[in-house]
Amino acid sequence: MYKDYRQMLANKDVDIVIIATPDHWHCLMLADACAAGKDVYVEKPASNSIGEATLMVAAANQHQRMVQVNQWQRSQQHFKDAIAFVHSGQLGTIAQTKAWMYNGHGILPPAADAPVPAGVDYNMWLGPAPNRTFNPNRFHYNFRWYWDYAGGLMTDWGVHLIDMVLLGMKAQMPERISSFGGHLAYPTDARETPDTQTALYEFSNFQLTWEHTMGRQYGLYGLNHGIAFTGDKGTLLLNRDGWEVRPEMDKKQLKMEAIAWQKE
Repeated sequence: MYKDYRQMLANKDVDIVIIATPDHWHCLMLADACAAGKDVYVEKPASNSIGEATLMVAAANQHQRMVQVNQWQRSQQHFKDAIAFVHSGQLGTIAQTKAWMYNGHGILPPAADAPVPAGVDYNMWLGPAPNRTFNPNRFHYNFRWYWDYAGGLMTDWGVHLIDMVLLGMKAQMPERISSFGGHLAYPTDARETPDTQTALYEFSNFQLTWEHTMGRQYGLYGLNHGIAFTGDKGTLLLNRDGWEVRPEMDKKQLKMEAIAWQKE
């Protein structure tokens, strides 16, 4: 057991590290681990900003280390099968994709600052984040709703679901992005990140829409979370429970065969 991760990195018997801290620590820990000659498995989201991600890629390249970001859905068989179907071209031309999460979390009431819990090295927990008085709302789990440490539901769930769109569409960088959101579901909520958000990514050959909201469970296509690849012959729906294909119609004729829900 180490109270300072840098002491662990000095241990020559350690070859690989897993970084599963709050998001605001990922960049510095990864850079330090690569410099110490360790390979790295880092939790999603990889970083808290594009600038941090650029530094992380540079550290991995400079020290020639193997780095993997935890996008574990890429390893799950039903995701592999669904993405292979998208790649097969059977959906036709895909011009529109969607990813969404309708999260049933209720309101997070404001909480008063409080003493640091026993056994917690709060200064180390804060690390590169701004120095703040301890507040239980900003600590375990709920840290993800505060900009100092994370990016809200989009960088919590969105990073997984959007990744499947990027994989399915073999996408590179988007050309334009616009985003709108705020505290619309819970106007008096203590969270800083938006409880309701819509983002539009424009690529050269398709669009991706991300949306999330809190306090609601009934999402698009009747799924509380998911991905939709909409082609001119059919739409493939995919989430952590399975996938299916709903065909388009042309003069009351199906343009392709339907595929019933394939369970995870």
